[in-house]
Amino acid sequence: MPLLLCVLLALLACAPVAAAAERPNVVVLMTDDQTVADLEAMPRAHALLGAGGVTFDRSYVSYPLCCPSRATFLSGQYAHNHNVLGLHPPTGGYGRFDALESLPVWLERSGYRTAHVGKYLNGYGTDTPADPPPGWSDWYGAVGDSTYRMWGFTLNENGEPRTYGAPFDENPVNYQTDVLADKAVELIERRASASDPLFLSVAFLAPHHEGSTIRSTTGQIVRAAPRHAGSFATKYFRRPTGFNEADVTDKPFFLRRRPRMSPAQVSRIAANYRARQESLLAVDEAVTDIVSALRETGELDNTYLMLTSDNGFMQGEHRVPTGKMLPYDPSTQVPLLLRGPGLPQDEVSQALVGNVDLAPTILEIAGALSTKPLDGRSLLSLARDPTLEPKRSLLHETGGQRFVRRIDQDVTGVPPIRDLRSYRAIRTARWLYVEYRGGQRELYDLDQDPHQLESLHRDPAYARLEARLARRVTLLAQCAGPACLTY
Repeated sequence: MPLLLCVLLALLACAPVAAAAERPNVVVLMTDDQTVADLEAMPRAHALLGAGGVTFDRSYVSYPLCCPSRATFLSGQYAHNHNVLGLHPPTGGYGRFDALESLPVWLERSGYRTAHVGKYLNGYGTDTPADPPPGWSDWYGAVGDSTYRMWGFTLNENGEPRTYGAPFDENPVNYQTDVLADKAVELIERRASASDPLFLSVAFLAPHHEGSTIRSTTGQIVRAAPRHAGSFATKYFRRPTGFNEADVTDKPFFLRRRPRMSPAQVSRIAANYRARQESLLAVDEAVTDIVSALRETGELDNTYLMLTSDNGFMQGEHRVPTGKMLPYDPSTQVPLLLRGPGLPQDEVSQALVGNVDLAPTILEIAGALSTKPLDGRSLLSLARDPTLEPKRSLLHETGGQRFVRRIDQDVTGVPPIRDLRSYRAIRTARWLYVEYRGGQRELYDLDQDPHQLESLHRDPAYARLEARLARRVTLLAQCAGPACLTY
């Protein structure tokens, strides 16, 4: 986008807007590492937001990793444009993000009261000071590594740090999900009599694992609220399609060299699955509390609510016991539920959408403008008419670098740099084509093979299709702004 146009948009964003009372509130609820299948642990959320609105069945994230994905949510841009390429310096983390021109800044500029509660971008409070970022009128951000503790975490509360409990003192009062829910409800109640509309971002840790010290001490991947502990102790673990895949000869080398998982590994995956789902029960109750607060303050009918996750999670598919960052659906596909004024209820959209579309959607709802080119598009028209399935492609991309400190390295020296595993991929309504650094490829027909079990990249019958997709992904990996919707 030309610089002059960006300046004009910035000026327009500061122009008078419609009366605040006429503008809707926006509440975004984001979980961490939640799969679409995990929604079965959240019946209240499904009833209030899914049955109460629109479910996007084909919702994906571009860079399936916490920090780059959240940066896309806050910028409306692919990672190659917002430049947050991982979790850690030098090419990733909170310090890489341009917070001065981002979604909360644009919304605050246009007259919204903005508030954030919970996890933000990796490195907040470790790579950089834990100061409230620009654009947030109210700030309750989880600080540093304490973010990954269900007890003993610290929030920066509008500039003042406050720690809740201790890591191994499982006092129900200090359970992270409940504390965040209470903060969100308090913010809603506090703003009920205000004239300015509210943008509220609530980011839960669940079902993401806790820190390594917690896991090694408790033996649990993530602790549920005490009232929910053991709720799914006997729940049957339905092995997903592709679990412990028998034949991975069509996969890239780093998967081909993985042996099939042992019974002990499978048992751990099943235990982790149950723990993750138990941790989501408190999130489900939090959704109920937040919706109830909006209803009791008379704001529900004037509020858009969105529930999603920053990425999915692998649980044994393609022999991957745990993790994300891979281009396969368990890693890239996420829940997306949206309800709000004028939207139908209990409808499902099959349109291909991405987290790159979230900021454009919120900006359209708010009547606000960005000062940067947006790579996605608003989802409001698709939500209003869920039968629409416009043609579009989505980009998946990973990469970046991180510092790696060796035990024998002089602490005053510059740490060595390690390249992160890198690929770029194009997803269309039917095809998924992946190119890895080093030249390895994958091609899947999603109509015939929705679980990506048999790559077609070596089949000569698909050579011309593969060449076309290769050209398109090259363009998409360099796109910016509206051009990203044309490839």
